[in-house]
Amino acid sequence: MSWDTRWRVLADAIIDLRRSGESIPPNIIRDLRSAKTMMEIIKADRSRPEHISRLEECLGSVESYVLSTAESRLGSSYVNALLRKLHEVERIRVQAEIETQAGFHPGLPREKKWIRIHVSDEIPVETIRNIADEIGLESRIQEDGYVLIFGEEEKIKSFIKRMAEISRAIRGSSPVA
Repeated sequence: MSWDTRWRVLADAIIDLRRSGESIPPNIIRDLRSAKTMMEIIKADRSRPEHISRLEECLGSVESYVLSTAESRLGSSYVNALLRKLHEVERIRVQAEIETQAGFHPGLPREKKWIRIHVSDEIPVETIRNIADEIGLESRIQEDGYVLIFGEEEKIKSFIKRMAEISRAIRGSSPVA
């Protein structure tokens, strides 16, 4: 997620403002620190949308202050460069969200969890399907070189662990348990 990058851009701008002699208000420093804390909380638990709202609120407050103060202290060319950086960070964030959105797979019951596994020479489709069957998961071969594995969440986790063990064994870093 690019919140880290946005935070870093804003923190660097605050450093530049301090170097220019600007005294940063305590509420802006507090919001910057709160944003960093909220990012860590969100990394641990993304299920609470109020955390994301709070993070956006803190970053927005800092960004508003930085842009208005930088205009008078550091000039419009600095602000334009800063806006370009922030725009690029936002563009990358939106692109990443689009790429990571869960795809719709027709015919899958809503309560089922799923994962897609890329078929390779190292791990052929037969191996993937056999492990899925052993664990009690269902599978479908897809046209794009992936196998869709679906079923209960705990079984999916077991499947991922088993595939990781096989992958490590193939690479020679540990034996298959």
